[in-house]
Amino acid sequence: MRTFSSAGFCWTILLISMVSAPLGAQESKSDPVQEVTGIAHDSLEALSVADTATLARLLVPQAMIYSLREGDAGSSMGAVSRVAFLESLGGEDQELLERMWNPTVQVQGRVAMVWTPYDFHLNGEFSHCGIDVFTMLKGAEGWQVASITYNVVLEGCTPSPLGPPGRSGK
Repeated sequence: MRTFSSAGFCWTILLISMVSAPLGAQESKSDPVQEVTGIAHDSLEALSVADTATLARLLVPQAMIYSLREGDAGSSMGAVSRVAFLESLGGEDQELLERMWNPTVQVQGRVAMVWTPYDFHLNGEFSHCGIDVFTMLKGAEGWQVASITYNVVLEGCTPSPLGPPGRSGK
């Protein structure tokens, strides 16, 4: 019969924990940059199909949406609450497509910001471009959008690196 000393048993346990700890840490660790980029992308996807249920889940209850429209006559700023934003998507029968690319993402703890160029298509036609800024907070529900700020640029838009929208709408 083979016996192990308590020192040998301790070394065995220590060795097993050292080998398995990094593996477990890697499996449970998520990348917050990818998470918040995914939330921004999911928000635009939901907007494009007027999926108010998904948008309601992605937005904090007190979320605000701010806009700046730029044009020959000057600029106009607007702000709408989450409720007004969701209600505005419900009634119109329009085909919307908003696409983002090359996001700049900043995350510190439970606060994040995604700054991304976008283009917007209405009923299959290019409408405008601009910058979307998503401010996010991480709470009990995970990452959610606290605010969306965007500008509307009607002229001088650089073509999207995504190319023209395809038949799939992307």
